[in-house]
Amino acid sequence: MRGVVFEDVCRVRVDDLAEPTVEEPTDAIVRITTAAICGSDLHFYHGKAPLQPGDPMGHEGIGVIEEVGPAVTRFSPGDRVVVAFDIVCGECWFCEKGQTSLCDHFRTLGIGTFGGDLGGAQAERLRVPVADTNLLRVPDGMEDERALFVGDILTTGVYGAGIADIGARDTVAVVGAGPVGFFAAQAALRHGPREVLVLDLRADRLALMEKLGFTTINVEERNAQSAVDEATGGRGADVVIEAVGSEPAWETALHVVRRGGTLVVLGMYVSERVELQLGVAWNRAVRFVFAGVTPIHAWWEEAMAAVADGSIDPLPIISHTLPLEDASTGYELFDRREATKVLLKP
Repeated sequence: MRGVVFEDVCRVRVDDLAEPTVEEPTDAIVRITTAAICGSDLHFYHGKAPLQPGDPMGHEGIGVIEEVGPAVTRFSPGDRVVVAFDIVCGECWFCEKGQTSLCDHFRTLGIGTFGGDLGGAQAERLRVPVADTNLLRVPDGMEDERALFVGDILTTGVYGAGIADIGARDTVAVVGAGPVGFFAAQAALRHGPREVLVLDLRADRLALMEKLGFTTINVEERNAQSAVDEATGGRGADVVIEAVGSEPAWETALHVVRRGGTLVVLGMYVSERVELQLGVAWNRAVRFVFAGVTPIHAWWEEAMAAVADGSIDPLPIISHTLPLEDASTGYELFDRREATKVLLKP
């Protein structure tokens, strides 16, 4: 079969890979019908996290089950399913608590040895371990493009808004209008706040959010703190969701949250360091919520329901749909920020 593999820093290629097979009784083999390039894939593309040449890539995938192991009870060949980007056991103490991202046997698709040497979703077929836990059935009639992101970033947005304790009279500020911020802002609206502000430094991303009805702030043109203060009577945002994963975004989030407010750190961090004046944070009584890796399995049924009822619409974020063989072009477009979200069709 064909699949995307890491070649070197800022280089991927599509290569011939071994066909996946059922290795454990709980496995399923999924024929991928649509995959996507995720922002976190770029961490590996840039060498920020380790991959070896030839490692399969990708963790956002949807498709049709072709084969299941004898211990799989919830799914059968022919079922349309979305795949969780993180593969968990479903049985350990953390999984039973709904904290699946802290699973004792946590693995991630498409990130080589670092993720447990699993295959990548940017391929024609994918072996999914513990299929009963790590697959979710797609509602009849729902297109791939709507359901795909439930396995990762759409559910991440639902999770980020869900742990923020958003109140009906709150002003929410989402820092970052990329894919995670796009979904976090839509998910925040589902909690009925007074207003959702979206902050970014890219006019094209903000224009997309404006089309969806959000109030936007271009932090290249306006001081973020002053703009949020103006929108909130000088208080600052009640809830801030940092949806980027960069030091500047963290600083912006810290500046715009009000005294006694909540700051949800949803963006992905690896080895970055910042200085935090503990006395200032303590005195301001800011509640910090570090989201960590999203526990997809605890939130994806709610996320799928939000897509089904139309309260979250993923389609506007998709800018490019390419054949799998053109994956290197897709990565280049995404890396240059000429694409908001790239889909790959095997």
